[in-house]
Amino acid sequence: MPGRTLPTGLKLLALVASLVAPRTAADAAGPERPPNPERPPNIVFVMADDLGPGWVDLDGTNPDLNTPNLQRLASDGMTFTRAYAAAPVCSPTRAACITGLAPARIGLTTHIPGIAGNVRPGPEGGPRDAESLDHLPLDLPSYARELKKLGYTTGFIGKWHLAGEGSIGTKGGVVSRDYQPERYGFDVNVGGCAYGQPRSWFDPYRNATIPDREPGEYLTDRLGDEAADFIEANRNRPFHLSLWPYSVHTPIKAPRDLVRKNGGSAYRAMVESLDGAVGKVLDALEATGNRDRTLVVFYSDNGGHIPTAGLADKKASLLEGGLRVPMIVRWPGVIEPGTTCSVPVTSMDFFPTFVRAAGGSPSAEVPSDGVDLTPLFRGADRLDRDALYWHFPHNRMEVSYYMGSVILEGNWKFYLGHGVIEDALFNLQTDPGETRDVSADFPDRAERMRRKLEGWLADTSARMPTPPRHAPSKVR
Repeated sequence: MPGRTLPTGLKLLALVASLVAPRTAADAAGPERPPNPERPPNIVFVMADDLGPGWVDLDGTNPDLNTPNLQRLASDGMTFTRAYAAAPVCSPTRAACITGLAPARIGLTTHIPGIAGNVRPGPEGGPRDAESLDHLPLDLPSYARELKKLGYTTGFIGKWHLAGEGSIGTKGGVVSRDYQPERYGFDVNVGGCAYGQPRSWFDPYRNATIPDREPGEYLTDRLGDEAADFIEANRNRPFHLSLWPYSVHTPIKAPRDLVRKNGGSAYRAMVESLDGAVGKVLDALEATGNRDRTLVVFYSDNGGHIPTAGLADKKASLLEGGLRVPMIVRWPGVIEPGTTCSVPVTSMDFFPTFVRAAGGSPSAEVPSDGVDLTPLFRGADRLDRDALYWHFPHNRMEVSYYMGSVILEGNWKFYLGHGVIEDALFNLQTDPGETRDVSADFPDRAERMRRKLEGWLADTSARMPTPPRHAPSKVR
């Protein structure tokens, strides 16, 4: 890219091939081909980490947040006002995005390393956590593999957190690639490893999949550069890029000049840096002539660890503050610019959406918990789905609720408390803050939704917590 004096990460990948990806994107894709106006759309999937919907300014009305590139994306695309993550913590949502399967079906329901083989006790006399996998099984579907079959070059840049505990060493250490992005269909991997948060936000990064480049360089800026380089390297061939920055996960750190610009708030500075990485992607698409033939998604893996005003609770909770996320989709020629959609959507929907956008068809032999979102892109006001489900059988003491399972039908949300708290029914239309359990007012609805949720748990073979030894607590 203009103004660079140092080699890009894509060039440096060749120097660390034994530790990272075996091939660069250019090697994997073969020789350059001339532009083809009939080729399928490129697909770019940007997924932030721990970003609640209240921490992005999409219309320029919040002077405390500097997100002009997300405003740009929203003005050119569709904003989803009821986008949900598949889980209230990161690893299961990431697994759901890659596979199109619900975390309960996968058996990966909390962050890695999480609970695997070491269940956590709940409140005294309460149920203990269900077990959860500590990696994403290799035999599950992957949208990157499917896109490769359709002729795409695939790149992963950023946070993976699906590779088990300690499966990658620091710089110079031994790297296990058993569950790395390369094993799931990605040609290039920059940054993806076992870590759930960066060892360092600044170069040297202490991450064997990110070659150090310039001391003091900020990680989010670097990942944005790598994404732009990937787009440039594949400008004349169909490509998919998963850019999953570590921002805005803890520890909260940002460059000093950006912190000063944001009134001393390191958190808002991290949000602005994240927005800057999005800007680098959008600029690269413009510069390479790929803007109008690229489907771009911006999303987050769960609610924020800093609560969003108007939503109950935060990350790790099955209340709206833990599950609701920002989401924007731009697809020129398909999505009308500046539109909004209030239909509930979730993480598993990306697999069928990406595969069908690329001209493929998900195999009928592979179970799927997602649906193709293209009808919504074209203006539909509903999907062929009557409910969304969640299963988080894990105790998190720092939030108002503990473990639970949830079903959402329209504006009705039923919470199964597994003996930790009482079951509850909420009407999000009249009570968006989930302050009042109305199950006594609507007992038939509550019972019907309970049976439907229990049927889904059985269908997915969901791993369950141990039975409680005491009466559940009151709701909130």
